[in-house]
Amino acid sequence: MCCSLDWTNRLQAESRPQIATSQSDGSVRLLEFAESRLETLARWQAHDLEAWITAFDYWNTSVVYSGGDDARLKAWDMRMDPDGRSPVLNSRRHEAGVCSIQSNFHRQYLLATGSYDENVLIWDTRSMRKPLAEHNVGGGVWRLKWHPQNPSLLLVAAMYNGFHVLDASADVDCAHASIQPRTSFMDHESIAYGADWSHDRTTCEDGWLVGTCSFYDHIVHIWRDRL
Repeated sequence: MCCSLDWTNRLQAESRPQIATSQSDGSVRLLEFAESRLETLARWQAHDLEAWITAFDYWNTSVVYSGGDDARLKAWDMRMDPDGRSPVLNSRRHEAGVCSIQSNFHRQYLLATGSYDENVLIWDTRSMRKPLAEHNVGGGVWRLKWHPQNPSLLLVAAMYNGFHVLDASADVDCAHASIQPRTSFMDHESIAYGADWSHDRTTCEDGWLVGTCSFYDHIVHIWRDRL
């Protein structure tokens, strides 16, 4: 089963974008989309248990991140190891399954990760010995989405504790960061799973549109974060 996917073309258009997918058998697959079809470029066993999430470094799409139910956050450099045999990062900083990862669209070295341990971590990808900041959101962090325009705002789907917008501010060189809660949306009555910002700039005059969905009750809510 495919658990997640990400594209290389988040920052600029590409004629042959690549897609990374993570699978419930612990594998990660790299595909290329060209001429209306997908071609598999690589597939490797990234985790011992479910690979919940995979994501590109949008500033260097040769680097692919993955997170699994084995509580491992890994990074793979496809230039050095096109077959995915050896990760360049293998972190156990999270204390439970890693299920969300996203590179920041606006700040080159900022990476957000989240886990069943209920913590959101902000990293400087140049030095990942320890995170720059962390924040407990009171529920497993199933999904993270950076804001399409504001480099500090981070949308969180926190499973049994609703949805939250965090202010994850970093200094200019990304050497220091802090996380402060900003907004919460608690109207869902089931597990908070899906979340994303609207990327339509014409909708933001009265606050930015956010879409969220929950699992067992099949509900989608559209709401505004007042910037």
